[in-house]
Amino acid sequence: MSQQTTTSNNDPTNDEILQKQLIARYNPGRFVTTSGHCESGRFGTIFSVHDTSTKTDLVLKCQQRLDLFKREKEVLEIMKGDFHFPQMVEYFGIVNPPNVINYSIAMTKEGESIQKLMGGRPTCWSIGNCVRLLYQLVEAVQALHNLGYCHRDLHVGNVTIKRESDGGLTVKLIDFNGAVKLDPPPYPTCVMTTWQASLQVCQGMPFTCYDDLTSAVFILLKVRNIDPFENYEQLTESKKSFDQNPHVWFGEDIMWIAKIYVAIQKQRSRGIDYSGLLGMLRIAVPGINPLSPMDYRTTRGNPIVML
Repeated sequence: MSQQTTTSNNDPTNDEILQKQLIARYNPGRFVTTSGHCESGRFGTIFSVHDTSTKTDLVLKCQQRLDLFKREKEVLEIMKGDFHFPQMVEYFGIVNPPNVINYSIAMTKEGESIQKLMGGRPTCWSIGNCVRLLYQLVEAVQALHNLGYCHRDLHVGNVTIKRESDGGLTVKLIDFNGAVKLDPPPYPTCVMTTWQASLQVCQGMPFTCYDDLTSAVFILLKVRNIDPFENYEQLTESKKSFDQNPHVWFGEDIMWIAKIYVAIQKQRSRGIDYSGLLGMLRIAVPGINPLSPMDYRTTRGNPIVML
């Protein structure tokens, strides 16, 4: 007769085991907070730190929700080596009084967010920079989708501009707390009626690659100071109105933005075509090569001022 095994109610759960493993990974003194970057969001805080082990400057993201930490860690592990995204250097848990665990990820600093570059003021990037921005955004979003995930929360705070060693600017995606696998397309588990969300997401439809691409287009509206969704009380209705006739929001010189938006929505029934979108951007504005360097200037205390 075989002996049946039982599990005691006192046995630790998988999360409890993981918590102990994370706390054991903490190396006091390795990451020293610097006087730079410090931002707080809905789910955590970002600090500038110096890694005394690798002698490099990084960012440290600390959050108290284990589920969000696990999701972001999983995505960052898959992104290893891809220049479109931050690179994870270390992860661990820190116990703070009264017995609160900060789940932490140290990662490479990938420039400044577009939101920070805008400085809280109305802005109007040049048409050339808008073409270059969206081209790089489509490439970065495609790279994320090729890894099997959608971002779900693309906005000016989660897209960064990094000044590389040669002086050129590159576009990066950050913050993957909300990222989910694309297959199968996940239904929202909460109301996702946000400025950056597509009409379909606001209506409760499953998340798809088209919704990330739509949010990427909406980022252009921000940097061109165009706001078709200013009435937050009727956001879904505003989205519906824009979806029916996006062209009325754009002058002839930036009508290509409306055409890209329409092309993405048509792909919902035809199938995704990133190369088609990139091809449209290559001919969007005569004389503007989307692969050419972004235009910017520097000022004292501000290394990137977008033109």
